[in-house]
Amino acid sequence: MTIVPRFLFVLALMLGSFAGFATEDPLSARELFGKSLVKTMKISPDGKHVALTYEEGSEVKLAVMNLSNERIVGGFEFGDNMHVLNFWWGSDTRVVMSVGEVTGNLDNLGRPGMLFAANVDGTRRQQIFGQNLSGFQVLDPLPDDDRNILIARYHAADGGEPKGNLLDMYDGELDFLGDQPVDPDMAGLVADNDGKLRGAVAVKVGDTLDDIQLRLYAKVDDDWEQIELDSQRARPSVNFLGFSSDNEQIYFSSNHDMPSGDRYGVFRFDLTTRRAELLYRHEHVNARGLLRTPSGKVLGAWSSFGPADYSLFDDQVEALPEDARMLAGLLNAFPNDNVFVTSSTREGDKAVVFVTGDRNPGEFYLFDTGSMQLQFLSASFPNLDKDKLVPMEPVRIEARDGLMLNALLTRPADAKEQLPLILNVHGGPFGPYDAWGFNPEPQFFAQHGYATLQVNFRGSGNRGDDFQRAGWREWGGKMQDDLTDSVQWAIDQGIADPERICIYGGSYGGYATLMGVVKTPDLYQCGVGYVGVYDLVWFRDGDGSDFSMGQGAQARRNFERFMSSAVGEDPESLRPVSPVHHVDKIKADLFIVHGGSDVRVPIGHAERLREALDKIGKPYEWMVKEEEGHGFYDVDNRVDLYTSMLAFFDRHIGDTAEAATASVDTP
Repeated sequence: MTIVPRFLFVLALMLGSFAGFATEDPLSARELFGKSLVKTMKISPDGKHVALTYEEGSEVKLAVMNLSNERIVGGFEFGDNMHVLNFWWGSDTRVVMSVGEVTGNLDNLGRPGMLFAANVDGTRRQQIFGQNLSGFQVLDPLPDDDRNILIARYHAADGGEPKGNLLDMYDGELDFLGDQPVDPDMAGLVADNDGKLRGAVAVKVGDTLDDIQLRLYAKVDDDWEQIELDSQRARPSVNFLGFSSDNEQIYFSSNHDMPSGDRYGVFRFDLTTRRAELLYRHEHVNARGLLRTPSGKVLGAWSSFGPADYSLFDDQVEALPEDARMLAGLLNAFPNDNVFVTSSTREGDKAVVFVTGDRNPGEFYLFDTGSMQLQFLSASFPNLDKDKLVPMEPVRIEARDGLMLNALLTRPADAKEQLPLILNVHGGPFGPYDAWGFNPEPQFFAQHGYATLQVNFRGSGNRGDDFQRAGWREWGGKMQDDLTDSVQWAIDQGIADPERICIYGGSYGGYATLMGVVKTPDLYQCGVGYVGVYDLVWFRDGDGSDFSMGQGAQARRNFERFMSSAVGEDPESLRPVSPVHHVDKIKADLFIVHGGSDVRVPIGHAERLREALDKIGKPYEWMVKEEEGHGFYDVDNRVDLYTSMLAFFDRHIGDTAEAATASVDTP
């Protein structure tokens, strides 16, 4: 495997992102929390161009570059807060873009999207799908069809049922295909490698999230058949992963064979024998996806607790030995990082490869499968001195009831014990999880002598349905206890100085921060609540967030179903675990941060917390950026946030705080 060193200076110059060389000083907040030069990159079917997304201001834009001369030939932007959320090559010369509004750095869902299409040189740009009471899913970009892509259209007039349509990339005309199963609860459609509808899923949801029925369909020969799985669970989960190269087998991830303590494994369903076979399952986490060659052949699967765990399927290795050697060589070329093929040409002779890890924010390579050469294209943060980054360590922690928790520990380069510790709590809480890889927050804190512990408490994703459901209705309960137990683990291991511990988190993590200093007031010296939910009574009743204000009866049913299943039966039942109602128990110093334009968690939560603190005379620090939403997106605001947060930690658990405490305690 040969790596040819090159860098796309033309891209950096075009975006105005190139800066000077790194110094010996610690990495700054601006270096770590700045905009990435490149977010994603995909090669065209003919291999002549790459399309890439990049951040500029409040936008995520798209550019197209000619690979032969490394010149940008087209660029696309859509206005303030508008992001290119995803894109596809619809043909050799036309790009389809999904565009939506994103109003905060933690708002990773975006508002309802639109589809635009344009030629690589920027001509014939056209909106081809609007909201208009409709949603969409791109099922196949049909790169060999110069006119159409295949989508599922979800329209209110159809009761939200997906309908397979060809969508014209030039004029937005829809052509309904009509070839799909008839089921009143149809929820999703799947296309095979030839762009034909071959799979479907129906989901019937009752009054609670526990009351779900799943039905699977596959088209065998010319007929749609319902697929029966021998399930050991009342409510199995099934996620489509792809078809075999001959379209005769379906790969999917599922937990249907595990009656309890589940994790998603990778299965292969043979459309001839109607039998499903388990191919791979990780010991601790869900399977994440398939390993494919650049030509699209399935060779294995992968998962991630720490660095990616790759597993090649024995029968595929035997059938495709040359492909297996090529893929193994590609993975082994970056032993300390995760390696992903983002896209490949029609013939599979070239591919764009993305490489990333805990000390690598991301690099893009052009892979030539014939010569086995990797040509460096660009880095997400080309000016970041990676030698200053520190490892992220995966650890396992036992909670008080015996449940094992996955966590990530990041420590400074020059110290490992008796450290000031920041417990960094992720948002969600149900589904999202902290993943191994580059994360600017723990890296920034490690630059200044702090350890960071990130815990995937019960309720987090990547651990199967049972682990996630174990967090339901445990706000302030077992989910919070998991965090407490993890801090105690760090103390018992000698990692954390018990007198220098702070808790910090955003969104749900903001709630956990305030609940932590309420429930365990002697454990934390300080807490930073960032765009957090602080009044659970108001949250349960409907706090004016975008989720609670959804239009129509179905949106209200969805809100009530989630709240009653995963949060609490009624508003008053949550008062005992609502931080704003128990501020008198707080001993820790507080820093409250919010965006004035947050629609996911309205600023009213921070204002109600401030009012409660003012009422009892409890001091706190306060930062509000009026123009920001759910998490700060503007770089200057992010730099201000993390610089202020670091100063806050320094005052309360840093070396200066330790020295001040020692001088006070000395007679």
